[in-house]
Amino acid sequence: MPWIEIALSPHSEWNEDGLEDWALALGAFLTEKGTGSNPQIQMLPGYNVVQLGEAGIGDLTLSSAERLVIIDGLSLKGNVECDFARFVVRFALQMGALGVCISNASSSEKSFWRKLGGVIQPDPVPLEEPICREKVGVRQLARFSLQVTYDSEPVLCLEPISCNAHAPGLISLAQRRLEKMYGGSPLGFASRVAVHCPWNISRDQWTDLLSFSRLEAFDLLEEIVKKAQK
Repeated sequence: MPWIEIALSPHSEWNEDGLEDWALALGAFLTEKGTGSNPQIQMLPGYNVVQLGEAGIGDLTLSSAERLVIIDGLSLKGNVECDFARFVVRFALQMGALGVCISNASSSEKSFWRKLGGVIQPDPVPLEEPICREKVGVRQLARFSLQVTYDSEPVLCLEPISCNAHAPGLISLAQRRLEKMYGGSPLGFASRVAVHCPWNISRDQWTDLLSFSRLEAFDLLEEIVKKAQK
């Protein structure tokens, strides 16, 4: 199934503190339309899922670090669903999103999304080669969120989290200093696939990407923390 992206040009920064406004606004919209849905936000590291109840109108994922809104499972069966789609695009722009991504859109719905500025994107393909350490890089996304790249393409998003134990592998001085700064608990990263990753990554490739990027990620995170404290 094709996925579609609507690029946006927001006039404001991503409104991290206004995520609860999504649930309130969506709730008001869906109540007015009589769907009976009661949206709830599920908070996860680096992204939030707006669950739209049992109405079957679809789920929204708000990727804070990538500043993207992802619509999944929305079937344009009638006026309510079409109005809902237009409402989400308008609201995403107001929230400071850089784009709206639509996954699992049917072929018959392409024309609707094109009228809203949607562009059909190629599906990810398997990455056939084993991960080469020299092609792995790390860059900052937003705030303390990082992105692992492979051959300069986005692959994984990393979100720093507290852990019960250290992950296998070397522990850098930067990691030790950060852990001491934040009370001594082990630090790690929650990882997920970047929205714009051009490949399907196998579990072994995922593990190699994390292993090869880990030291650089903590070095960069320490720099970001130091700048934030100034």
